[in-house]
Amino acid sequence: MFCTKCGVEMTDQDRFCARCGQQVGGTQPSQASFTPREPLARDVANKKIAGVCAGIAHHFGWDVTIIRVLFLAGILAHGFGLLAYIIGWIAMPASAPSMRAPSQSAA
Repeated sequence: MFCTKCGVEMTDQDRFCARCGQQVGGTQPSQASFTPREPLARDVANKKIAGVCAGIAHHFGWDVTIIRVLFLAGILAHGFGLLAYIIGWIAMPASAPSMRAPSQSAA
C-alpha cells in the first residue's frame, strides 16, 4: 500500500503515513459512543425515605437494594452513612415523577 499524498510505501496495518501524516485507507477509526447518564436527583417515585438511594442507583444503573445495603452498612460503621444520606437529601434535587418510568406497574 502506498500513501496517496507522498507515495511512500506502507504496511496494511498503518493508518497514517510516517512521512506526511496523511490518513490512509477508506475506514475511519471507530470512536467510542457516549451516552449521557441521567442527572443525579432523588427519585421520589421509588423512595423509601427521601429517594436518595433510588436516585443514586438510577444515576449509575445499579440495583437500589445494593445502594440501600451500603448506606445501612455506613450507618452501622460510625454513622457515616446517615451523614451521607442527610447531605444527599439536602443537596440532591427531587426528580419530577414524569421523568422516570415506574419500576413496578400497578396491577
